[in-house]
Amino acid sequence: MCSYTLVSILLLVVALSGNPTAALDKRIENGTTAIDGQYPYLVSLRSNGEHWFGGSILNTRWILTSPYFFMNNLPNVTVVVGTNTLNAGGSIYQVDSYIIHPLFNVLYYAAGLANTTTPIVYSIKVQPITLTNLVPFDGVVAVIAGWGVNESSSALPVNELNTLNTITINFTECKNRFSQIINLGSTNICTFVEHAGACRFDNGGPLTVCNMQVGIALTSTCGRNLPDVHTKISSIYDWIMSII
Repeated sequence: MCSYTLVSILLLVVALSGNPTAALDKRIENGTTAIDGQYPYLVSLRSNGEHWFGGSILNTRWILTSPYFFMNNLPNVTVVVGTNTLNAGGSIYQVDSYIIHPLFNVLYYAAGLANTTTPIVYSIKVQPITLTNLVPFDGVVAVIAGWGVNESSSALPVNELNTLNTITINFTECKNRFSQIINLGSTNICTFVEHAGACRFDNGGPLTVCNMQVGIALTSTCGRNLPDVHTKISSIYDWIMSII
């Protein structure tokens, strides 16, 4: 049920050894195919027509995603909305500009906003997401959705949107599991489910509880028995609202 009280929790993170952007590659490992129109707020951020990152619709002009998408200096950046399928359907909007959180530093405050050149037109399959500045309890069911690679598609994103039910976990527990790899902070929140998780091309997509966004997919271990880490919306909520 979705009648729960949001309070305090944490996210999960991945091993950022060597190249930090390499650890941000992730997929929905062992997820299931989403129903058409199930996540009308989810978008595909693309460069030259190829999917790179996920994101969420905040209003008719703003998309919330990962700052790493913009750091790649990719050409011809567009947002595709209203479709579960990468190679068909949906509407395309050009990205006019973007903003990265001023305190962004690898894992901390990892959030970016993309502004479209023209207003996004809403429909049954295109709707804004609800943000919350509250945090769910530990042990709450949360949802990750994206086109991340899976076992069958290897290094390429899947063509059909996948979804995964995961669980929010205790932040101290999550932080301890990564203590020898990276230091998580107060802007992170963690989720975990055995043998499944986000992976390459899922980055930037929303972590939701009851269709409210509580996180942004940041790092993961692709279902390799470690938690996924997300940027906690409550830590960046005021910044987002001051811009959009």
